[in-house]
Amino acid sequence: MPSNRVALITGGAQGIGEAIAIRFAEDPSGIDVALLDVKGKESLLVNVVRHIEAKGRKAIWITGDVTIEEDVKAAVDKTVAELGSLDIMVANAGVTLFKPFVDTTTEDWTRVHSINVQGLMYCYKYSASQMIKQGKGGRIIGAGSGAGKRGNQNMTAYSASKFAVRGLTQATVYVYITTETC
Repeated sequence: MPSNRVALITGGAQGIGEAIAIRFAEDPSGIDVALLDVKGKESLLVNVVRHIEAKGRKAIWITGDVTIEEDVKAAVDKTVAELGSLDIMVANAGVTLFKPFVDTTTEDWTRVHSINVQGLMYCYKYSASQMIKQGKGGRIIGAGSGAGKRGNQNMTAYSASKFAVRGLTQATVYVYITTETC
């Protein structure tokens, strides 16, 4: 089955990321998949890759941390080197924090925002750069939440991060929607 597109999915070892990867593998237009997730999830990543390959698609797994800029750039570079291009970025990695605002520590806040916002920014930055370089457009998808439209009780850090995801996504769209390269 020839591939028409290649997707990189962060947080791809389980949950929503895994479901997206499997759905892409089933797409009749042909989507090969690269999965990025943190160290310690290798066995989960291997299982998802096997599932994708059983559907006739190519798949690779990469360990890295979306909060580390070099890891995200390396994941984009490895995806292109091993699968030929990057056409779809799904910035799905994220964490939730259920804690009353007054009990939220600076460390809690920083962790949630580092993963949910900063990691997303790195994904957008390096995937957009690659898609512009390729000159054939692409799709960049950020994992949002209803919490990004309306705050949730005892989820202040998470809700604030998802509002930021929404704002970053909209601002990025306005930058690239007018170009024909991405």
